[in-house]
Amino acid sequence: MGISTEATGTVEVRPLVAGSALAPAAVGMSVAMVLIVVVGSAGFNDQRLALLLGYLCVWVPLVAAVVVAGGRPGAAFWVRGLRLTLRPIDLIWGLGVGLLARTVASLIEIWGYGGVGSTGVQLGETVYDAWWVFGTLLAPVLLAPVIEEVFFRGLVLRAVHGQTMAHRATWAAAPIAVGVSGLTFALLHLMALSLSNTTTVLVVGSATLVVGLATAWLALATGRIGGAIIAHVTFNALVILPAFV
Repeated sequence: MGISTEATGTVEVRPLVAGSALAPAAVGMSVAMVLIVVVGSAGFNDQRLALLLGYLCVWVPLVAAVVVAGGRPGAAFWVRGLRLTLRPIDLIWGLGVGLLARTVASLIEIWGYGGVGSTGVQLGETVYDAWWVFGTLLAPVLLAPVIEEVFFRGLVLRAVHGQTMAHRATWAAAPIAVGVSGLTFALLHLMALSLSNTTTVLVVGSATLVVGLATAWLALATGRIGGAIIAHVTFNALVILPAFV
């Protein structure tokens, strides 16, 4: 699948093709990882503040990287450059890929932990207020999937794919782009967690890698990231759901 170099009006969607988006993507990823370490080692007593800063230290650098890569981001950049579109068929593809990825991740958890894990967010004693809605539902199920897919599948995947195609390595463009997108996605999630043992590293790393590779493949196959966002939302919702059962 090629990457569009179309121009709409005066806004030319070319950065992802030329590979110039790789630099801001790398910087955004690096800054997010540094901030994760800094915030994680700060030892905040206020769990709500720690939760909010934990998300912001990832989201802000990733969104900033996308904006910088777009130069003068308008509708053409988001739609043609990042392929941020959604069609009805993407709902079906997204649900299917999300369910399949969650099934594989569950098998990995059973292998590693002896049972299926869940990551319902806890803010001390459960109080069903706005913070609970944000930390348990809004952030992990909606905001995180959208921001992460825009960065990893809209920016990283397409930038790597475009750069590889520019070097005429057509046969390797798709696997390299999917691999880089999936590996960086898994790495960021490993950095964001408190990993106490080898089993946790293997389980979390493998599960997030499965999601990253699956959504990257879907984004390339459809030429849009709408389905990848739906798949990510589905996966995360199925991680949170067991906490309510």
